[in-house]
Amino acid sequence: MRSIAEPPGTPGVGGRSARLPTVLVGLVVVLVALVLYLASNPYRDNLYNHFVWQAEAYLRGEVAIEYPAPSTATEPGNWYFLDVYPISPTRALVPFPPLPALVLLPFVAAFGRAVDQEAIAIGVSALAVGAAWWMLGRLSVRIAVRLLATVFFALGTVFWWTASVGSTWYFAHSVALVPALLAVGVAIRGDPRAVADPSDDDPEDAHDGPLPEPRPPRRLVLSLDGRQLAAGFLLGMAATARLPMIFGAPFLVLVGSGGTWSRRAISAGVGAAIPVLALLAYNVATTGHAFHPGYEYQYQLEATGYPTLGYHPDWAIEDLRYVPQNLAIMLGSLPVLLPESLPDSLRPGAVPLCVETSVRGLFDPACPLAVPRDIGTSLLLSSPAYLLVLGTLRGWGRSRLVTGALLAIGAIALLDLMHFSQGWVQWGYRFSNDFVPFALPLVALGATAAHGRVRSVAVVLVVASVLVNAWGVAWGNLLGW
Repeated sequence: MRSIAEPPGTPGVGGRSARLPTVLVGLVVVLVALVLYLASNPYRDNLYNHFVWQAEAYLRGEVAIEYPAPSTATEPGNWYFLDVYPISPTRALVPFPPLPALVLLPFVAAFGRAVDQEAIAIGVSALAVGAAWWMLGRLSVRIAVRLLATVFFALGTVFWWTASVGSTWYFAHSVALVPALLAVGVAIRGDPRAVADPSDDDPEDAHDGPLPEPRPPRRLVLSLDGRQLAAGFLLGMAATARLPMIFGAPFLVLVGSGGTWSRRAISAGVGAAIPVLALLAYNVATTGHAFHPGYEYQYQLEATGYPTLGYHPDWAIEDLRYVPQNLAIMLGSLPVLLPESLPDSLRPGAVPLCVETSVRGLFDPACPLAVPRDIGTSLLLSSPAYLLVLGTLRGWGRSRLVTGALLAIGAIALLDLMHFSQGWVQWGYRFSNDFVPFALPLVALGATAAHGRVRSVAVVLVVASVLVNAWGVAWGNLLGW
């Protein structure tokens, strides 16, 4: 069976003569994404900038932020923040992992609280697009497939909305995705035998089954593999911005350098443990708990404050009983079609719409054809190109990359679906950002036809994904999300 990991001279990947145009194409994709992200959020009000306040506290030698702080004539305060854990009448802890605040440290040091967090988030998001382009280049796919998959990530998923908004929760996603995408790329690059092509039905190879793993020489002490340790460290770093990312670990057990699954797992585990244990030590030092109590505080606050969202304060913050209702949001939540009014959750006051002479429009707040729901929009509707993953399912058990990616997607998605909140208020399904680094290689493989060509259906699905997200981003701005 053929391998779909990077061999020398692969179209769009190998050969020095091919590298310069490949790099230039990647730079163009990153610049186009940067311009579109900036255009999608021209005002950048920075209302929810928890990490700016956190970075400022670090610079003062503290962990707790000033709270509640009143607004001034030049900048907003934070008196309206809900996602904080008050510890005194004038101080509160930010419960979110600290990596995004650390990213902001030099900017806050230079500009103070006036720093434009959302502009920085857009820049970090453009870097994530570059990381996706690089990661996809570790696969033996043509440059057209690589370009299509990168465009899908940048503009055909909820990442477009994530990048352009850049508020506290979305900034955390953008920061986490850079090391997560690099972790996947490092693992694939170090394991050229990771993928048995599920589309290859060569009868000469039919007897092979899953590709065998080479046996490393016996050693008295199991040594660590440096590349795989780096991949684990990058994934652990991603978890210090978005905790669910660490559940992508099954991918690094099956894919990466090291020669055997045990050496891959131990090497990646040691690498991931460095930032993860640092995060746990940070939580213990600042709260006395390994897991931040601010999450439970926020859970109870939202469960009692927003009864229409279906939260259950007597359930755990991560509870299997939340899976059915959250799965309905993830896969089944549809826009409001032909609305007669916008409910309070979309526009306060249940504003009447569409007088008798009105003509409904795609982007007309006074008389819309459809309006996205603030609880989220079905992943299948907002990003239909994810359906390309279905074309790789036959690789389950035959391809370590496909198997590892599916296990990682499943583990992360289950954890997110067990969570009481699904990312409200949002366009699309923002928690899909947590597993997109592992889904993107499968999208690229699913978009590849015989002889490496791009499947026509893949182009149609990616174009549809981009158009739907353009509509969603526009409506998110119209609704003030």
